[in-house]
Amino acid sequence: MPKLTGTLALGILLISIFIFASSDQPAAKLRADYDGLALTPPMGWYPWNTFGQEPQNEKLIKEMVEALLCSGMKEAGYAYIGPDEGICFYRAENGKLTTNLERYPSGLGGLGNYIHQRGLKYALYTDAGTLTCSKAMPGTRGYEFEDMRQFAVWRADYLKIDWCNTKGQDIIQTYSLLDEAQRAAGRPLIHSLCSWGVGEPWKWAAAVGHLWRTTGDICEPGKADWSSAMKIVSANEKLFAYAGPGHWNDPDMMIVGMPGLSQAQNRSLFSLWCMMAAPLIAGNDLRQMTESTRQILTNLEAIAIDQDPLGIQGRIIKNDGQVSIWGQKKLFDGSQAVLVFNHNNSPSEVTISWDEFGFSREASLYVRDLWKHQTTGPITGGLSVTVPPNDVIMLRLSRTKEFPLPPIISADTYLISLRSKSSRPEKLSASLTIHNAGTVDLPLWKVHGSFPAWLRVEIKKQGKNQIVTNKINTAGLNPGYYHAIVRLDNTEPISKRPLSAFYYDVELEVK
Repeated sequence: MPKLTGTLALGILLISIFIFASSDQPAAKLRADYDGLALTPPMGWYPWNTFGQEPQNEKLIKEMVEALLCSGMKEAGYAYIGPDEGICFYRAENGKLTTNLERYPSGLGGLGNYIHQRGLKYALYTDAGTLTCSKAMPGTRGYEFEDMRQFAVWRADYLKIDWCNTKGQDIIQTYSLLDEAQRAAGRPLIHSLCSWGVGEPWKWAAAVGHLWRTTGDICEPGKADWSSAMKIVSANEKLFAYAGPGHWNDPDMMIVGMPGLSQAQNRSLFSLWCMMAAPLIAGNDLRQMTESTRQILTNLEAIAIDQDPLGIQGRIIKNDGQVSIWGQKKLFDGSQAVLVFNHNNSPSEVTISWDEFGFSREASLYVRDLWKHQTTGPITGGLSVTVPPNDVIMLRLSRTKEFPLPPIISADTYLISLRSKSSRPEKLSASLTIHNAGTVDLPLWKVHGSFPAWLRVEIKKQGKNQIVTNKINTAGLNPGYYHAIVRLDNTEPISKRPLSAFYYDVELEVK
């Protein structure tokens, strides 16, 4: 990959801004109405829960990328990955954010290209105040537009913005300014607000971001805390009315698979996050993941509850202090998700009735156990289950015995990179494949907006997958680097709900 000078990078960024903003966008009530991102909760991995700050470097992030790919997590929908703090940049004398090359020798732009080429998306971190929480990196205050432009140059797809060292700042004005700066930078990215519930972001942040932390941290680095996680569940559950496609309550990164949790607790926590339509950001050491943890994190039937196109956050409908029953989570095909969670240290017998979940008491329903992967029924009226201690029974109820999975999207790359071989006009071509782990067949993805004259995009089906071919004609182009951001849109055919926009980069070097 050719290294880009600052001037060339700025030129490419300006081209990107023009392409992304070329079609006028109406005023949006939701940030997601503008960019089409995070219409289902984001999925990925961040290092903080396990590692904290000090061990983070390029080597660690790349090892986690490879571990994620080998685990099958990418095919299950996990996409976003990158440093979380990690002393990855500093502010140079000219005011520009600059990579800490001792920790990230490829540069943050180089790391982003590596992640994109591996079929994943690039997550980065900053702070809304003067310094990050560790005070080891600069915050964005006073440099909002400059910093968002730099994150765009580094081709970030997801940006977590903390709320440390913000004395005297108005939280709504600050995050609104950062939203404005992100839009001006011209690169679509998921904006993750991390104020730990300060300022009640669920009441206003949907206009400027895609998700917001609702509580404090789930644990100290390397110290999984089950009690803390349960308090977070209690607080986050109450905010169900504020969640939906493009705007999510974030109860923090998961602790599934971290030392100190039992298999039952891992399964319970993952099930609770899925019922709450929470972002599924893993926080365990993927290199040392047990097979049990891998199976939990890649359970497509549970992930389908989280990634349902309707985007409804489930909630507690009955709680006796020992067992909570979760419902009110209608799914895209008309079925309902149900969770029975045993808080006890001993098994509990629980009876549930269909009328508790919006069906008639006399209804005959098929029941799918999402952890045993078994279907029973039809069953009339309800059923009784035995729930092991600190464990869950996660069910899906339907009038039919079909339990389709919604689209779960991945790709083999998010970066198309081409280079002409001579100064004469050439026609170049490169493809990427969009994979769908769901069972619902999708219509063709559609190109959104216009592109420069040198680029043409064609899409065709290949089984459940779709092949996106990028055809380039260098005729009339001057020597240099060219860059475009391509957006594709699609709709889930049963619910008719839009899918999250699919973005990728095309870069071209012309001799």
